[in-house]
Amino acid sequence: MMFRRFTGKDSVVPRQESTFISDLAVIYLARYAEGTRPVMNFIESFERHSPGIAHDRVVIRKGFPSRKTALDQSLARAFPHSVSLSDDGFDIAAYAEAAAQLPHRRVVFLNTFSEIVADGWLRKLDSAFADTEVGIAGATGSYESPLSSMKHVQKGWWLFQNKGIPNPAGTLRLLQAIRRRLPKWLATKLMSIAISYFSARSSRANCDQTLDDRFETYWANQIGPGGALARLKDMKVFPNPHIRTNAFMIERKLFLDVLPDSIETKNDSYLFENGPDGLTQQILRRGMKAVVVGANGRVYAMEEWGDSGTFRLGDQHNLLVKDNQTRAFQNMTAAERRAFTSMTWGDDRSPRQLAGPGRVQSSS
Repeated sequence: MMFRRFTGKDSVVPRQESTFISDLAVIYLARYAEGTRPVMNFIESFERHSPGIAHDRVVIRKGFPSRKTALDQSLARAFPHSVSLSDDGFDIAAYAEAAAQLPHRRVVFLNTFSEIVADGWLRKLDSAFADTEVGIAGATGSYESPLSSMKHVQKGWWLFQNKGIPNPAGTLRLLQAIRRRLPKWLATKLMSIAISYFSARSSRANCDQTLDDRFETYWANQIGPGGALARLKDMKVFPNPHIRTNAFMIERKLFLDVLPDSIETKNDSYLFENGPDGLTQQILRRGMKAVVVGANGRVYAMEEWGDSGTFRLGDQHNLLVKDNQTRAFQNMTAAERRAFTSMTWGDDRSPRQLAGPGRVQSSS
């Protein structure tokens, strides 16, 4: 589905005798195709952990049958209001459709795989806005650059190819085959193993400078016009600070204002989260702050994210909201965790990695 500015076709449907009571709305996206388990996990966590402040609750029924289902009955316990959308498109487009219809000043978006893990979670997110310069507060953030991470992994695979392994498949074809042909849980595990293995190989000192030079030529072709990874060329190199869109709070009108004209592909969705003109970068260019909030209630400035104990950091003990990516990291081996932590935060997590609000140091 191409994202379109709201046309009035869809509408928020309040359940019987429900009314809006707050200027803050919690919006949960329940995607029917993901099955019952992640939705029920969220509902149970939502009911188990007190939010700490008043709010309205809206569920996006994405791809649900027109008839009422058993899952609808469970959702009705927690969400007096609903928006029904087709299963076309991506999470951001669904968020936009809902936000365009609501009257609230501030909104919180949570994706299907979210799981709340701390009491007072909503109050803690909201407390970040006591600083009037804050534009967005997330449960998790990341410095990862898809451009730098892919280069890192591709180099490991390229070195592997050029040290005696005859005619192996390319990295992309290997990862695509894993993702398409295996059960999701097994594909996730095998992909993390593959990424950590080739990432580790690319980090080893290479005594043959000609191999490094040859790889740079190969990489330039990969991200050049017509290359398999040309879509990554304009992305920021590491560090690329951005709030992850699995769980975040923002002024509703600001969110609508920074949306692109369209979100047609998965790559467009990624670019909105972590691209050079994406959500976080647009907020930073407005002179506003992007912060992460931990389960301990502390608000972490951008240069402090690497010490927050949240996404891909140690045992992630300070997470306010879990999701499928934090759970995947939790289930990795020590070697896999090291590789993913390095790609997400770098080998040196000191504040000097960042050159300042909205600016990052260049690297090759």
